[in-house]
Amino acid sequence: MSVANNSWRTRLDRCSQTTPEVPHMSALKRAFLLILWVGLVAGAVMAQTPAARRTIRVVLDNTYAPYSFQSDDGKLQGILVDQWQAWEKKTGVKVEIQAMDWVEALRHLQAGEFDVIDSIVATDERRSYFDFTPAYATTETSIFFRKDISGITDLASLKGFPVAVKTGNQQIEKLNASGVTTLILFQNDAAIIESAGQHKINVFVLDDASALYLLNKAGIEDEFRQSAPVFRDELRRAVRKGDAATLRLVSEGFAAIDPNELKRIDEKWFGRTINSYKRYLTYAGYAAAAAVLLMAFFIGWNRTLRRKISQRTALLHAREQEFRAIVENAPDQIIRYDREFRRVYVNPAVAETYGLPAEALIGKPIGSVLQNAGLDVKDDELAQLRQRIQAVFDTGKSCEFEITWPSPAGRKYYSSRLFPELDLNGSVINVLGIGRDITESKRAEEELKKEKEILEKIFDNIPVMIGFVGEDGRVKLVNPEWERSIGWTLKELQEQNVDIFVEAYPEVSYRQEILEFVAASTGESIDLKIRVRDGRVIDAACAVVRLSDGTRVAIAQDITERKQTEESLLQSERQLAQAQRLANVGSWEWNLRNNTVTWSDELYRIFSLQPGAIKAAGDAIPFIHPEDRDLVVRTAASSVENKEPYSFHYRILRPDGEERIIHSRGHVVTDENGNSIRVFGASQDVTEIRSAEERLRATSEQLRALSARVQSAREEEGIRIAREIHDELGGALTSLRWDLDAVDESISEAARGPQFRALRQKIAGMVGLIDTTINIVRRISSELRPVALDDVGLMGAVEWHARQFQERTGIIVSCECDLENVEISREQSTAAFRIFQEALTNILRHAQATRVNIQMKAEEGDYIFTISDNGRGITEAEQSGKRTLGLLGMRERAHIAGAKIDITGSEGKGTVVTMRIPIPGQNK
Repeated sequence: MSVANNSWRTRLDRCSQTTPEVPHMSALKRAFLLILWVGLVAGAVMAQTPAARRTIRVVLDNTYAPYSFQSDDGKLQGILVDQWQAWEKKTGVKVEIQAMDWVEALRHLQAGEFDVIDSIVATDERRSYFDFTPAYATTETSIFFRKDISGITDLASLKGFPVAVKTGNQQIEKLNASGVTTLILFQNDAAIIESAGQHKINVFVLDDASALYLLNKAGIEDEFRQSAPVFRDELRRAVRKGDAATLRLVSEGFAAIDPNELKRIDEKWFGRTINSYKRYLTYAGYAAAAAVLLMAFFIGWNRTLRRKISQRTALLHAREQEFRAIVENAPDQIIRYDREFRRVYVNPAVAETYGLPAEALIGKPIGSVLQNAGLDVKDDELAQLRQRIQAVFDTGKSCEFEITWPSPAGRKYYSSRLFPELDLNGSVINVLGIGRDITESKRAEEELKKEKEILEKIFDNIPVMIGFVGEDGRVKLVNPEWERSIGWTLKELQEQNVDIFVEAYPEVSYRQEILEFVAASTGESIDLKIRVRDGRVIDAACAVVRLSDGTRVAIAQDITERKQTEESLLQSERQLAQAQRLANVGSWEWNLRNNTVTWSDELYRIFSLQPGAIKAAGDAIPFIHPEDRDLVVRTAASSVENKEPYSFHYRILRPDGEERIIHSRGHVVTDENGNSIRVFGASQDVTEIRSAEERLRATSEQLRALSARVQSAREEEGIRIAREIHDELGGALTSLRWDLDAVDESISEAARGPQFRALRQKIAGMVGLIDTTINIVRRISSELRPVALDDVGLMGAVEWHARQFQERTGIIVSCECDLENVEISREQSTAAFRIFQEALTNILRHAQATRVNIQMKAEEGDYIFTISDNGRGITEAEQSGKRTLGLLGMRERAHIAGAKIDITGSEGKGTVVTMRIPIPGQNK
C-alpha cells in the first residue's frame, strides 16, 4: 500500500518537506554499516537461547491505521507490523501476528489465545486483568464533524448530537461522563469512515492519526473539520495479568531496538521532517566546498533578486489593493480583534450595519458601542463571544458558529467564523472574524419549519387517507386516517410483508385496473371499492399523483356513507316522483337572485312540456290561461313582497289546447337580513277534483232541496193530520163526552137505585178515558204541529213548550225575550221551534243539567235564538260522532231555513246552542 499523500502528512505532523536521499555514500560509511550488520547478526545468534526461542503470539486491531491495517489486497501492514518485525530480528523470538476487530482482540487475549495485544490504552478496569509495558507513543483524539455543522468545539457542545465511536474504545466512558450519551457504536474505525462517506453519520470521535489516514484514503478529508484534541492517551502493549516473563521479554526487546530504526519506521508511515540536523552535518562538507563557488553566483543573483523583489513588491501592492477592494466592498462583516477584544479593523459593512463611522468602532471593546447606543446586548452573549475569540488565540484553530446580535434595525442572525492571523513565527497576533447576515435565511428556515409542522399536523389529522407508494409497488408511508380506515398499520404491512393491493382488491382483473390507475398517476379522481381488514367493502374517492422521485401519492376519502346517502336520496327522489305522479302534484323552486326556476318531472307532465323547457321565471306565462295571468303574477309578486305564503287556483292551457285547473301553494324563504331569496312550493292538477266537487255540490244541493221538500211535506202533512185529529177526532171525542155527560145527568134524575150506581161509575170511567184520549190527541197534534206556533207565534210557542218541559222534567227553564214578536217566515219559525225541541231533548238525555236559559233577541238584522245549560258540556268528539244524528238534523234544518247554527261546549260549564236567523226584509 502506498504511503499517504503530502496533504495528509501535513495535517498529521505539520511538516510538508522531506530530506532528499543522497545517491552515493563514502567507502568509510559503507564499511561502518557492514561491521554494524555483522555485529547485529552475531548478537542475534548468541541470543538464541532455548528459553528465548519461543513464539510470541501478538493480536492487533485490523483497522487502526497507520499503526495496523490491511492493504487493498488484504495484507496486514502498518507501524506496529514493522516494529514487531524489528523486535523479532532483535530478539530472535518468532512473532506470529494476527489482526481482528478490537473487541474480539481483547476477548481473545483475556481467553489466553494470544500473548500480547498492542496499541492499547491503560485504564483502571483493564489494569485489573492486564499488565502493561511503558508507553511508546502518545495519541490525540478529536471530534470530527462535517464542514456545514457549526458550534462543535468541545465535549459539552456534543450534547444532543448522535456521535459515532468504535465499540470497546476506552473513550466511551469519558464521553458518557461528559453527558454525551447518544452514541452510535461501530465495529471498527474503517466502518465509521465508510458510514461518514455515505452521509449516514455526521459526527464521530476518533484517534487523529487513524481518522486522518482513513479520511484521506476515502477522499473525503475536505468534507470534515476537527476540533482541538479532547482526549490524549498513551499507547502501550499489554499481556495477561501475572505474565511477568512475557512482559519483560517484550519490554526489553523493544528497548533494545535502535531508536533511529523506530524513527525510520515512523517516517515511513507518517513522513519525515525537515529538521534532521544529523543529515545536514553529514553534508556540511559538501556545502562548504560549494560555498566559494556559489559566492560569485550570489553576487550576480543579488542584483537580479533586487530587481525581481522590486517587481514583486509592486505586484504585492497591487494584490493588496485588490484584496482591500474586495474586503471594503464585501457584504459580510469583517472585524479584526486584538488580545484585549478590541476592534482593530472593521470593514464598511460593519459601519453600515450600526449606522456609525468606522472610527467610532475601531479601538472599542466588544459590546461597548452597542451598550452605549442602548441596544439590547446580553452579558452572556458578550462573554461567550470573548471565550470563542480567546480560544482561537489559545489554540490557533479557527471556529464557526451561529449567533444572534443586536443592531439598530433589530436582532439579526449571523453565521460567523473566527480564524487566527499569524506572524512569521507562527504566533497568533490577531483574530479575524467574518459574519454573514443570515436573518432572512433563518426566517425562511423558521417558516419552512413551521410549514413542515403544519403539513405534519395536516398529514396526521386530516380525515383523508394518504399513502405513499414506491416504484416497487410497496406502501412506504401512510397517515393515521389510512390505518384507521384500511385496518392495517404500516408496521404490520412491513413486518408481515403484506401486499396491500392483494388484500384490498382480491379480484384479479379489478386489482389490475387499480394497479394501472396507480401507475398512470394522472391526478384524476375515481370512485373505487376497497376491502378493508375486517372484510367490509368500503367506497372511496381516490386520486393518485407522482412525485419527482417516482413516488406515487394516493389520496382517498371514505365515501361509503355518502354513497349510502346518495342511494337513499335517489330512492327518496324516486319515491317522491312516484308519489307526485300518483297525487298529480309537481314541486318547483324559484331562485329570486338569478330568476331561475326548477321544476320536477311531474310538473312538466302536468303542463305536458318536455323536461328542461322552463328555465326562468316567466317562461311558463304563455301556458297560463289568459284570464288568469294577471292573478298569477299579482299573487306571486305580493307573496315575495310581503314574505307570506300563498294558495290559489288558476287555469292552464296545454300545448294541445286542453284546459286544466291548477292549485298552487308557495312559501317564501328569506336570508339573515330578511330579504326574500327563494320561493318553493307545489302545484296540483285538480281538474278532476274540481269536477267531482262540482258534481258533489250539485248533488248536495239536490239532496238539500229534496230534504227541504221532505221536511216541508212532513210539516204540511203534520199540520193536516194535526188539524184533522184536532178538528175531527177531537170534536168527535168532545161530542161523545158531552153525550155521556147528558146520559149521566138523565140517569141520575130518573133513577137512584143501586143498580144505577155501577152504571154511573162506568160512565165516569168512560168520561175519564175520553178526557185522557182528548189530552193525548192534543199532545200528538201539538207535536205534529204546535197550535201555539200558529196561534201565538214562535216566542209564545217556545214559552209554552218550555213550561211543559219544566213541568215534565223538573229542570228549571228561564226565558228572556227583548221583542214582542218577530216577523220571520213560517218555515223559519218551524225550523227554529224544532231545533229548540231537539235541544231540550238532548239536554234531558245527555247534559245532566239542572237549569236551562233561553234568550231571544234581534241584532243587526238577525234573529238570535240562544239555548244554554249548566250541564257537563258537549265535547268535539260528540259533535262529530256517528250517533249525533240529532245534531245533524238541527244543522240541516238551520241550513234549509237559511239560518246559521253554532254549538259549543265547555267542560263542567255546559253547552250553548246559538241560531242566527236572518229577518226577511232587513239588510245587514
